[in-house]
Amino acid sequence: MAAGFSESYIRLWSLKGEKLRGMRSDFNPSSIKDASSLKKAREKHGSTTRRLIAHSGPVYGLSFDPIAGTAGPPKYLLSSSADATTRLWSLETMSNLVVYRGHQNPVWDVEWSPMGVYFATGSRDRTARLWSTERTYPLRIFAGHLSDVDCVKFHPNSLYLATGSSDSTCRLWDVQRGSCMRVFLGHQGPITSLAMSPDGKYLASASTDLSIHLWDLGSGKKMKKMMGHTSLINSLSFSACSSMLVSGSSDWTARCWDVKGPGGSKSKKAKDDVEVDGFGLASRGGLVGGVGATGAREEGKLPEGDESDKIPTNETADLLITFPTKRTPIVNVHFTPRNLCLVSGAYIPPPAPFVS
Repeated sequence: MAAGFSESYIRLWSLKGEKLRGMRSDFNPSSIKDASSLKKAREKHGSTTRRLIAHSGPVYGLSFDPIAGTAGPPKYLLSSSADATTRLWSLETMSNLVVYRGHQNPVWDVEWSPMGVYFATGSRDRTARLWSTERTYPLRIFAGHLSDVDCVKFHPNSLYLATGSSDSTCRLWDVQRGSCMRVFLGHQGPITSLAMSPDGKYLASASTDLSIHLWDLGSGKKMKKMMGHTSLINSLSFSACSSMLVSGSSDWTARCWDVKGPGGSKSKKAKDDVEVDGFGLASRGGLVGGVGATGAREEGKLPEGDESDKIPTNETADLLITFPTKRTPIVNVHFTPRNLCLVSGAYIPPPAPFVS
């Protein structure tokens, strides 16, 4: 697992508890002849976490290479930063291999194509760019957005690229031709996150207007609008079967949405209703943990009183379940190939009590 920080470094964690060992500071690349000499050049001692340092600005985007899939750990990591560069890291030597320069402004997002080799970036310079790991210059420049390109997402077949922008639109690009195939209109604010369904049929987009739109890629039409979050939506992820969408928000919740089900406002109160979701978990009013999902949860403020019997007026019927946290804005959600959802965020400690 990797995370980028405003202090310009990347931190890696081993989820299996294995030691992460880089190369010794005195090693000479010309001395590496085979696997045994590479092993000798590694550090003798390691830890389950490690920092990668090279960027000169906050790190905004990270992407592991998908080539190994579930067969083994990734070998490379891409990172994008406010220093207008994208860097390729080796996870075997824990070192920076290549610096990709081309954007003239901060690079907000980076993602590998599902087939590997190629990757895409989005920047404040209003463009998205297609790169190859073998070249330090961009292969394609996707221009058309009227503001920052905040997020990029590849189609599962690697032939199309979706971009989300601060101009409140999403676009679908033909990777081979570099032309715009679709323009998705409907949001009332900058796009904060995109997700492409594994079956390649749907695109989900989240915006500062606190809504999630589901788009049909074949027709380019909006299928439905999902509402329920009460603060910025930071991340989206589809389940492996494309039937469920999970969103993470600054309202301290992660929410699960029914992709196939109809949308629209809820027609009745969920008070005292007990539902069982697809995971076999019972929930009262669509909530887990006995905490109200009214989301009158402003950032930095805890719900007051018993709110479990209140339902947000803007909550749509396709909201399956809400997972609240105590004081953790959800920054990223990610489905694993085994359909487990990994959620991350930074815990906000409660304010210290006032002492007169």
